[in-house]
Amino acid sequence: MKQTESYNKQDAILFAGFCYQTYPFFDQNKLNLPMGFELCCSFSGMAGVTEKAEEKFGFIAESENRIVLAFRGSDSTLNLDSDLDLFQTPFPYVENVGNSHRGITRVYQSMREELIEIVRKLPEGKRLYLTGHSLGGDLAIMAALDFAVNIPNIDLVVYTYAAGRPGDPDFVGAYNTHVKNSYRIFNVHDFIPTLPASEYPPPFTEKGLFYEHVDFSVPISFQMNNLFLNHRINCYFQKLGELDIDYMSTLRKKNPEFCPEAINLRELAVSIANETRA
Repeated sequence: MKQTESYNKQDAILFAGFCYQTYPFFDQNKLNLPMGFELCCSFSGMAGVTEKAEEKFGFIAESENRIVLAFRGSDSTLNLDSDLDLFQTPFPYVENVGNSHRGITRVYQSMREELIEIVRKLPEGKRLYLTGHSLGGDLAIMAALDFAVNIPNIDLVVYTYAAGRPGDPDFVGAYNTHVKNSYRIFNVHDFIPTLPASEYPPPFTEKGLFYEHVDFSVPISFQMNNLFLNHRINCYFQKLGELDIDYMSTLRKKNPEFCPEAINLRELAVSIANETRA
């Protein structure tokens, strides 16, 4: 896959902050954007499998030269139900591109019409950045492939965090072909990006299921001695920020409500380890 824009450490930090903001936006209807950005709109989708409910899944924000579409990750029991519906279905918006994760595809289907209408009306000449954490990362991947094929001349970049495997090899191959600027950031100690498994052999299904990750992988490493904290977006933000301390410090100083609270990852990990041994 040939990329037209290089991975940017500062963008990785910034968009981790956007992902973090999707959670209080859902839980508390509270949103703080960095200087220069204004909220364009929010969007919702249907979560769940046997029981379903409409939930707020993210927002679109705009600055002078950028548009950011941020998807929220799992934050409810219904979201987990969708995550666990790991059978596959043909991706419905691009012909002959293989199969995607059924539960997450159905969440995307429920919001797709609204998103397409919004994105088609966005100002021309601004690059669109899609980002998401966990489940939100997989939604960003599906949206990116959909937009890249179905919205002419769209200029988009994708930054995901702790995303899982979104589909079979054909789906992933199509994504890698059509989405040229995509960065899959993951903590090597995070269990969630290992899901779904790469293979579920028969008799799980008659022919088995096969899953792959999309390109381009950006591994980072922090071990919190806790599966939940290894996956938290605020820990991702902190670790990425430590790779460019000056930028993170400036971003925090100028936008204290936008950034997650500062964490000393090393001290917290040691504290958890000591508590576990006690």
